[in-house]
Amino acid sequence: MGAGNTEFHSMKIQHFFLAICFSLAGLGKTDAQLNQPLLSGVDHISVSRQGNIFAALAKGDVVMLDSSGKIVQRFSPRKPARIHLLEAWNGLRVLAFSRDFQSYFLLDRFLLSDGPVSLENDNGGYIRLLAPSQDGNLWVFDEATFQLKKINPANGNTIFSTPLDLILSGKSHELSFMREYQNQLYIADKLGQILVFDQTGTFRKKLPLENCSWFGFEGEELFAIQGDSLEYFHPFLLSMRKKAIPEELKSASELIILLGKTYCLIGGELRVLDLK
Repeated sequence: MGAGNTEFHSMKIQHFFLAICFSLAGLGKTDAQLNQPLLSGVDHISVSRQGNIFAALAKGDVVMLDSSGKIVQRFSPRKPARIHLLEAWNGLRVLAFSRDFQSYFLLDRFLLSDGPVSLENDNGGYIRLLAPSQDGNLWVFDEATFQLKKINPANGNTIFSTPLDLILSGKSHELSFMREYQNQLYIADKLGQILVFDQTGTFRKKLPLENCSWFGFEGEELFAIQGDSLEYFHPFLLSMRKKAIPEELKSASELIILLGKTYCLIGGELRVLDLK
């Protein structure tokens, strides 16, 4: 091989290794732009199966927004009450739960309501978390008795209950959010892992996602922010994958992934992340 050919092949090898270095440097990065806030003073966000975005405001109002972030419907309760859960995913109505008043509203597509539904009954208790079930009943976490319950919303009677003291025995815990999805109930523990229960309230497993205050679903996968990435877990295939996220998104308290856009709640502001 001549000197010219040797020099040519040497340059090709150098370019090949440079390409590898640049490719490796780009791993874990994401090209994204965080837009200006669509709305401020927001406590919670949710999305319906039809793709409508809802937000619970700090003063107790619930609003529906179009894709541009414009408010198109608004619900204002007669008694201002802070909303601790906003759930639009399950069913045809939006559920807004106030922990302070131990009651919830069911809102139709025009954000109209017949009035608050009380969760108080003769058994006492204190409902910290609530989630609608596909069977028309409600899941509740009763903090006073430390039990997971399914209750009949028509009369407030308990259908069954599951003591949680043995499941979380000897560990610090802070249950912060729960949602039913595909006939299973998922509960986030900010100081532990995500707990999974079946339709009878029987504990099944813990998911390998830790210290989550909130989680969401995209397709068949559950997702949550874990450190510097968005981690996806498939509850049935037991597979995991990661997606890098920009620095600003690490502090998001809630996320909605819809039609290629990520709606995020950061410091009380609803923002949109355009992934490119």
